[in-house]
Amino acid sequence: MIDKDRFCEEIRLCEKAMYYVAFSVTGSNDDAAEIISEAIYRAYKNLDSLKNEGAFKAWILRIVHNTAVETVRKNSKIIPLEENNHSFYCEDENLTERLDLQNAVNRLKQPYRTVVVLFYYENLSAAEIAKITDSNVAAVKKQLSRARNMLRESLKEDFNQ
Repeated sequence: MIDKDRFCEEIRLCEKAMYYVAFSVTGSNDDAAEIISEAIYRAYKNLDSLKNEGAFKAWILRIVHNTAVETVRKNSKIIPLEENNHSFYCEDENLTERLDLQNAVNRLKQPYRTVVVLFYYENLSAAEIAKITDSNVAAVKKQLSRARNMLRESLKEDFNQ
């Protein structure tokens, strides 16, 4: 059983990953922050359900993912009045390319955005992603393949404009 101090340390180690997962599902910084808070509360409340302390990251990311999906489902009837469209100009080609890629990833629909974030940004295996998203390994691999194709097409379109 993890004590309070160890729980807090594990949460700190997983902060970025939790944000990436929550944001990949919602696309909103504000929603991601709320989801992370709720997920941490749920995790602490159900800490005794964690059987393997070594699997903390996968466990907490699954809680974050489930909380995010639940939030999106609850809020699916809410229609935003206006979208925030930010344009970036920068002379650094590497930064421009990274921004283009980040924008392309953000435009992916679910579940593709989440699997890309977990695989490429968090370096999780397909098996770990399958556990987090309550899916199977074959489905995750297929989603990654489709997401790569979507990103390739999206970036091609961006480059040709």
